[in-house]
Amino acid sequence: MAKKIVLDAGHALNTAGNQTPDGIFEWDLNNKVALAIEKQLSEYEVEVTRVDDRTGKVDITLAERVARTNKIMPNAFVSIHHNAFTSKWGTHGGVEVFYNANRKNEIEKAMAIEMSANLSKNTGIQNRGAKTAAFYVLTCNNNILAILAEGGFMDSTVDHPVITSAKGQEGYAKAIADVLIKQLKLEKKAIETRPVENNTKTTTGPVKAGDNYILVASTPGYYTSADAAAKKDARVNVVAGNYFVFSVANSMINITKTKGQAGSWINPGTVAAPPVTTSTTVQTPTVGSNYTLAANTPGYYTSADASAKKDQRVTVLAGTYFIFNISNGMLNITKTKGQAGSWINPAANTAPATTTAKAPVVGDKYTLAKNSPGYYTAANAKAKTNQVATVLAGDFFIFNIADGMVNLTKVKGQPGTWVNPT
Repeated sequence: MAKKIVLDAGHALNTAGNQTPDGIFEWDLNNKVALAIEKQLSEYEVEVTRVDDRTGKVDITLAERVARTNKIMPNAFVSIHHNAFTSKWGTHGGVEVFYNANRKNEIEKAMAIEMSANLSKNTGIQNRGAKTAAFYVLTCNNNILAILAEGGFMDSTVDHPVITSAKGQEGYAKAIADVLIKQLKLEKKAIETRPVENNTKTTTGPVKAGDNYILVASTPGYYTSADAAAKKDARVNVVAGNYFVFSVANSMINITKTKGQAGSWINPGTVAAPPVTTSTTVQTPTVGSNYTLAANTPGYYTSADASAKKDQRVTVLAGTYFIFNISNGMLNITKTKGQAGSWINPAANTAPATTTAKAPVVGDKYTLAKNSPGYYTAANAKAKTNQVATVLAGDFFIFNIADGMVNLTKVKGQPGTWVNPT
């Protein structure tokens, strides 16, 4: 039987106070690391489950996270976090890993020590070491190895550039995954050659993580591969369509719409293909293709929000993008091919009437089209020296303007960070 790991991306998008001084939510950082851990473990015989809300919209209570973990009874539980000190920029920093202060589990202690050392080595951030704490999420069943990792300080000018980078997040993930693989003695998955029962292909071949997978009919979806094999406790109805294979265990398949992100387990032997038709409809636009946004358009966190045109998260600026994903006619578009971006409703993509550009004015809203260096002073911004932060693309207010440089803030009337608009 495959071993089990539970991951917990701490907090949520609505958790007050848990964000960088330039407005990045901690859950966003935690989620990216958790996804990277899932991807790294997808090659191993292990079931990985998340107990936080994958959309980040709901801050699951600590008690519920522990209850979910205890119900799954994994071999190990890891809660992913990032630290903060004053919520104002400073040169403090460091990584640290916690284990339960009351359990005195030597295995947990050894894991925390090794994870902390790996984190520092992989990211270049100072090692603050392994520590004990009485965090509630570490009170899960005593038979579960429980760890909470803090991957750097969100308000540190030293740590911030690392923890917000893909390289830093991959390094954090590898530090955790390597210790889990070692401690749980995880084995790599064997390539299994067998008929692809639920695929439109008629040839035989291996089904492996990363493959495209065509679900020819709606199918029960399960929480674990064991439930899928037993055909019990169906959790969702997985609709027919094109998917990626995230994981394979005991001939059960975890399929997902987002490559590299866990989805639902299915039993490929339960589905009968619908009648074969002689024609197919070509879907345009397609994932990976270029997409031109004719006008600034609302951006959403999910395709459902984009379809309903509710809970707008950002404004996506007009320009050329890549299509990362398509769902129910909604598009996820990105400036970086292969990396998730924002969901838009293509019906909103209509060219506006030509207008004359307005010069920025203090107090106005300002849309930052891409992640930009942030500076303490207008002089530094103009000279592009002594960068202290990375200001994420999005909507801001203009607090001040000096020598062509702009001070942007999320809170109107409160100083923010200087950027060079050129």
